[in-house]
Amino acid sequence: MANSLLGMHAADWIVLGCYFIVILAIGVWSATRVKNAADFFMGGRRFGKFFMMFFAFGSGTSSDQAITVVAGTWRTGLAGIWWQFLWLPATPFYWIIAPILRRIRALTTADFFGARFSPATAVLYSAYGILISIVFIAGALFSSGKMINALTGNALDEMAVQLDVQVPSVSFTSTEDPQNDMAGEQPTVSVQWRALQGYEYAILAMTVLFVTYGMAGGLAAAIITDFIQGVLTIAFSILLLPFVFHQIGGFGALQQFADLKPGMFDFVASAEVAKQLGREPITVFYVCVLSVTALAGIIVQPHIMGVCGAGKTEFEGRFGFTVGNFLKRFCTVAWTFTGLACIAWYLGANSPLLQSNDPADQALYQSLHQRVSNDYDSLPEDQQTAIDVADKKFADELFGRAAYDILPRIAPGLIGLLMASLLAAVMSTSDAQMVVSSGLFTENIYKRHLVMGRSERHYLWVARFAGLAIVLAALILQATFTDVIHAMKVVIKTPAAIGISMWFGIFWKRWNTVAVWVSTSAAAISWIVVSHYGTWLHDQLPQFESLFRQKDETWVMLDAWQSLSYIGGGVIAGVIAALVTRPQSPQQLDPFFTLLRTPVQEDEIVTAPCTVPENNSTRETVIEFAGFQFPTPTKFGVGGFVVAWILVFAIVGMTKLLSVLV
Repeated sequence: MANSLLGMHAADWIVLGCYFIVILAIGVWSATRVKNAADFFMGGRRFGKFFMMFFAFGSGTSSDQAITVVAGTWRTGLAGIWWQFLWLPATPFYWIIAPILRRIRALTTADFFGARFSPATAVLYSAYGILISIVFIAGALFSSGKMINALTGNALDEMAVQLDVQVPSVSFTSTEDPQNDMAGEQPTVSVQWRALQGYEYAILAMTVLFVTYGMAGGLAAAIITDFIQGVLTIAFSILLLPFVFHQIGGFGALQQFADLKPGMFDFVASAEVAKQLGREPITVFYVCVLSVTALAGIIVQPHIMGVCGAGKTEFEGRFGFTVGNFLKRFCTVAWTFTGLACIAWYLGANSPLLQSNDPADQALYQSLHQRVSNDYDSLPEDQQTAIDVADKKFADELFGRAAYDILPRIAPGLIGLLMASLLAAVMSTSDAQMVVSSGLFTENIYKRHLVMGRSERHYLWVARFAGLAIVLAALILQATFTDVIHAMKVVIKTPAAIGISMWFGIFWKRWNTVAVWVSTSAAAISWIVVSHYGTWLHDQLPQFESLFRQKDETWVMLDAWQSLSYIGGGVIAGVIAALVTRPQSPQQLDPFFTLLRTPVQEDEIVTAPCTVPENNSTRETVIEFAGFQFPTPTKFGVGGFVVAWILVFAIVGMTKLLSVLV
């Protein structure tokens, strides 16, 4: 590319430079408004509905999700949309739960566990929440770094070879122990030195930027930048779509390529297609179970308390959480059709791989075709493995590769615009996760159990450096990732184990501290058993062979049944523990449930997290029976819930209709 630096035109660098200046300026300005912990962790609770909408959209939407959907679409066709649509049936419930989370008046989710149960459960959640944030940040940085490298035409890889910077690498592998009766895979850890790879330089650059403004301005900086970055993320979601369709003959031409990949336009992946592609079926049952799992875990994701709690009143959180996530669902549709168009382009007769002068691209084209051919199963095992590796790598880099192959032909600066949008998406997620997880450590571990009675300034600086440490841990973790889709499954499942206790804790007075520990432990242990000891379970339960699939010489329980097993185990164990142990005292329960009956008003005086405001004596009626307490339904609440469900069915119907029309 003429007049290029690291594979990018001067116009691309100008676009990126303007973006960097604006974002850093916001961080510096936001820092001047941070006076206390509430300012840093909740932005002073002063934001309106549109800022909250883009905060919910930006903090919950990262480029790794677009990459995952495009990669999943490459592998399974239209059914790949469910890697993000798993959250679609859960979205209407955001309208119901958001005002309840705002009423808790917490700085962090750990405040809820401390007030509702005990300080020990607050520490439990804090540790769990920090781990969730580390995983989220690591996944976002990993996939985004890969895409940025692809957007530069792999110029970062060439730079990395020249610099040859050596770093320690931690790898996790699993081996089977023949002496182990359970025939489970035993994890091993090894440390080696390796050269820093090209995409990791991109990760370091992104990290420096979002850490700078996030450490300075806290959640206020995150919310304001998410407003800008939300707009850019929407642009990022649709920017490539029309150009890819142009390469295959425009809208309406996609159906001509239906035979390129088995089940390309199936809305759910059949068992036959899934087996051929090395995946498991994406059925209605699969979607329903993982949607319930996602709903169980969504409210304990560390940033959600900020998403629902940083607004002026309950309506801002309710509007922002629900509408922001519906924006994300529309973006998912755009990502999916970009993936479908890429199948048609890269596997079609006019594939840029086939027309390339590089023999490696032509060999890749043949390999991708072999992966979906009828002759694949008859190939030698080593050749199948090589083809699978090539197909997987191509899928994970597909979005970036398509952009690099198309956008420079259109106009200079478009790569820079897409990269700015990409950076916006990943940093809006990472900065929010960094701030809220630093709050978990500072407010619920450091301030309450390690160093007490210090100044607000002291705790603010501890929070800033805690956030930095969390990001460093994420940088170490991302070096172990290889599969973006597997990472997405982990993200869905991880929070649900402790999310069970938050759902029951809000609505059922009988759920107590013992139930929290028992339920979380039972769910976690169940997950370990069903996910790592599939062969042993299969041998013990031969009559339930339909719940498993064979992988090489081992058996793996299907994802849907894994989720059902560990969610069910956690609920049953927790309910039993709650019923056979002593309930919590009214002295602890009554203030908390009074808090839930107190609607939020502007300019409240809240002296401590999870306490009833001094200047708010309003109480709403509730529905109570058998120890359960539910808010009395209102026309506004029920109407919004119904409209949200109409939108769910409309989005699903629109997606299916588009798959026929294009």
